[in-house]
Amino acid sequence: MLDRFRRLTKLIPTFASMLCDFRKQRRFIRQVLENDIREAAISNDGTLDNNDFEKIRHYYGFGVPAIVGENFCTLRGIKMLPAERMASTYQGALTGLYDDFFDKSNLSREQIIKMMHEPEGYPARTSLEKLFINFLLKVHENTPDLNLLNAAFDNVFEAQTGSLSQQDKAMSTDELIDITIKKGGYSLLFYRSVFEHPMSNDERTAIYQIGGLMQMANDIFDVYEDSRQDIDTVITCSKHIQFVREVYEKQFQQAVKAVKRLDYPKNQVRRFLFKLSLGISRCHVCLDQLESVERSHGGIFEPGQLTRTELVCDMEKWRNKFRSASYYIKTDL
Repeated sequence: MLDRFRRLTKLIPTFASMLCDFRKQRRFIRQVLENDIREAAISNDGTLDNNDFEKIRHYYGFGVPAIVGENFCTLRGIKMLPAERMASTYQGALTGLYDDFFDKSNLSREQIIKMMHEPEGYPARTSLEKLFINFLLKVHENTPDLNLLNAAFDNVFEAQTGSLSQQDKAMSTDELIDITIKKGGYSLLFYRSVFEHPMSNDERTAIYQIGGLMQMANDIFDVYEDSRQDIDTVITCSKHIQFVREVYEKQFQQAVKAVKRLDYPKNQVRRFLFKLSLGISRCHVCLDQLESVERSHGGIFEPGQLTRTELVCDMEKWRNKFRSASYYIKTDL
């Protein structure tokens, strides 16, 4: 009861802190990133679309620094430095473009690796490639340890190519879970690589586990799109949402335990976990909706047979926000 009361008292300041983080990043996007977007739109040869620009503005280019990066800073107890915001923002901005290399373009493995490692000398042919290189060079200019960044990016590449096998219907549930954790874990370590404070092995483990958790959360919210694109994830291949909830909860507990082992001041670790749990609590609301849909369809979850309305959880609705806050208060940290 005491822990729940403590989380309740922290709900408003935690939410207020996150809103402040959001405002700072939106201002940075208007002042800096929008210039790159406008120039890319003017010279676009058709390889960039509105979805790419939306991901840059409102998803990765916003969320990576404003949510992920700011929480790294919460953990260390020092505000985000200007160079870190620059690098983190452009890391986020290039993320959707990087995905396009695997989903839309015909680039070979060798071409993608060369672009990652030698952006200055890569002969970019398309607007997509040019914008990616532009963003990556800005990450390089503001990164304290380029070797660490490149090593992290290599791991992302291997995880990304491994995740392509999610379209293989023969994969087991354990294999899907492993791919999910690797994809999310290495992505989060990539985003951590541009921050100046040293990273211990324990922190590396914790971030990897949190990344896996966040990827599971993304898959839960993306169940409609993934099912329509025949992408196998833990949730699209599960017949019962309760199993998905158990896998998700297990990963959450592993991530929390790893964070609690970190050698940071306890109050900083606590604030970090408050922010993490506030964001993650949204997933339980989505799982509740999907579980209700499962019951209404005879107790079997078959996303390929369900509508968008049934599968997409609208977190802009006030009742869902209230439920998310309720889960946050009840979360065992």
